[in-house]
Amino acid sequence: MTIAPNGAIILSMYKVEWKDTAGRGCEEEVKDLSLALARATELGIPVTINGGGMVIVGTFGADSVSNGILPNGEKYTWYKRRYVKK
Repeated sequence: MTIAPNGAIILSMYKVEWKDTAGRGCEEEVKDLSLALARATELGIPVTINGGGMVIVGTFGADSVSNGILPNGEKYTWYKRRYVKK
């Protein structure tokens, strides 16, 4: 939220941008960051979120561990849980 010089309240809008399967740019404006993150997670593809004085880029949504295997096929071990790359 921003206050304009005339005292009016300006609500921050967030723009979610992505490319469709044909490579065309798409965008959708939402009223807050939680809705932008929800839309990005729903899309499940790389997106850019602009708004609130910041830019967030990535593919959103939780990765999972299923039967001890990560989504990329690697085993999820005790070492993986504790290992921090420097």
